[in-house]
Amino acid sequence: MVFVGEVQGVTTIKFFAYLIQKTGMEETKLNLSGCSTVGDARELISSEFPEIALDLATCMLAVDMTFRQDDELLNEPREVAVIPPVSGG
Repeated sequence: MVFVGEVQGVTTIKFFAYLIQKTGMEETKLNLSGCSTVGDARELISSEFPEIALDLATCMLAVDMTFRQDDELLNEPREVAVIPPVSGG
């Protein structure tokens, strides 16, 4: 299903914390239609944003607001959030 105003295969990618400073943006859109797994999406994000390529190895990816592992399949996601490690006190 394609929602009004959306292009099939195009997904909103959201960055958090220091990734915003490194990429210079809070969010962007990427065509993930060639990505079958979360790991494929991670690799595409890494290639599109080489300034965070090393950071991505330790980031969690949330697909449509649910944390996913790299081997899980993508099913036309609307949003992927890239969340770096956090620490608490």
